[in-house]
Amino acid sequence: MFSSKSLSSSYWPGIIIFLVTLAIGLTIYQDYGISWDEPIQRGMGNVSYNYVFHNDSFLVHFDERSHGVAFELPLIALERKMHITDQRDLYLMRHLVTHLFFLISCFFGYILCLRLFKDQFLACLGYIMFVFHPRIYTHSFFNTKDIPFLSALIILFAVTQIAFDKKRTLWYLLMAAACAYATAIRAMGILFAAGISMFFIIDIITAILKKEKPVKEAGSFILFLVAYVLCLIGMWPILWTRPVFHFVEEFKALSHIYWHGFILLNGINYPGEELPWYYAPEWLSISTPLVWVISGFAGLVWLIAAFLRKPFSFLGHSVQRNFLLYAICFTIPVLMVIALKSILYDDWRHLYFIYPSFVLLGLFTLSQFRSGVGRKIVVSLSLLQVGVLVVFMIRNHPFQNVYFNELVSHKSEHLRTSFDMDYWGCADKQGIEYILAHDPADTVKIWWSLDPVGNNRMMIPASIRERVKLVDSAQATYFMTNWRNHPTDYHFPEIYHDFRVLNSSVLRVYKMH
Repeated sequence: MFSSKSLSSSYWPGIIIFLVTLAIGLTIYQDYGISWDEPIQRGMGNVSYNYVFHNDSFLVHFDERSHGVAFELPLIALERKMHITDQRDLYLMRHLVTHLFFLISCFFGYILCLRLFKDQFLACLGYIMFVFHPRIYTHSFFNTKDIPFLSALIILFAVTQIAFDKKRTLWYLLMAAACAYATAIRAMGILFAAGISMFFIIDIITAILKKEKPVKEAGSFILFLVAYVLCLIGMWPILWTRPVFHFVEEFKALSHIYWHGFILLNGINYPGEELPWYYAPEWLSISTPLVWVISGFAGLVWLIAAFLRKPFSFLGHSVQRNFLLYAICFTIPVLMVIALKSILYDDWRHLYFIYPSFVLLGLFTLSQFRSGVGRKIVVSLSLLQVGVLVVFMIRNHPFQNVYFNELVSHKSEHLRTSFDMDYWGCADKQGIEYILAHDPADTVKIWWSLDPVGNNRMMIPASIRERVKLVDSAQATYFMTNWRNHPTDYHFPEIYHDFRVLNSSVLRVYKMH
């Protein structure tokens, strides 16, 4: 067992990995485009900011009023504090801050893994698994809704493990604040508050069964609940009035998203409200590195079997019961989505928050092989998977968000005609940049199949931005498509440039005439 002193002194491998990933992020953060939803997210933050700091009551009547803004609000405050006016600079700041928060949370994940497994290799591997999921890594720059929630949950898991280990008031308060912050980003955070409450209830029942007075346990539970509620209301401006009503409103909205678009899955265009039950499990399985998929599901099965054999070993103050929480936090959201027939779209990004639990379950599997041949196999497979990921992410930068593993075919155009790929249109930035770099005309006229080309025009430096004109088909010199809702080929005279990943087109630029 590590002492607290030896634990802290052993953080250096994680610190080194953090600094390496930070250096990478600082080098490439300008390469990513603006996603479809980013201006919408920023708009929600602006409305809440004006409500908080300028007494603007528009928030009360705002259609998106109940969405959590615990991450967006600080971004707006930072934007105002820095007096950023140019749109490109504004979104670059957002991308950098979002990614930095993600990296910090992954370092918390490293600390958690070190405390759980007492194994430096597994802790470092955990950090890498958190960070270098290709899709999630790319989203960590431009997705300010799903990635901050995922990041907040990694921090929450780490603080929760420490709080129940140390049993000190300060840590319980930090746990409440971390849980409230996650919930104030997305209401689904209440599930994790319920999981923590389960731990407190188990401790109270255990004390009673031992014929002890559970005063300390009950007091800590009440402290957590009160601090959680107060922090949640404080971090979520719309809850300052009618907190219960607005929280329930948001939770219902998350459970039943109203969207009438189409989803391409296995070559079939499904209406959003008619997705098959296996939509989320399939997307998780085909878009996560294969070794992580196998170890994650194996960990879930292994954990359930271990719990059924010795349930009480998971209910006391043991390392094992943390994994019980992770299993619950992984399975319950998926089962809820299936049972409620909730609408998901844009791969499984609405459920990205289950990925930290999945990683921890995978590490649980790998931790069973502590020595001998099994350990060597685990290390070899893990290093092989990391190597394959590094090659993919370098070769396909900045389009790592369309990663698919070996469970699906990578034959020519199979992915493009079978699954939604760059559904948020971030690759439009590279399309515009390519045209500007290869066409010397003072003005380049672009027509497009689907937004957000206009968003990504903002990512072009102000000095040359005016060269880009977005026009209709009659005036256009170029046509750009990211294939969403139109996976079949277009019949224009010339393919000007094709951006490809895994033998499929992510973005194509046609020359009209």
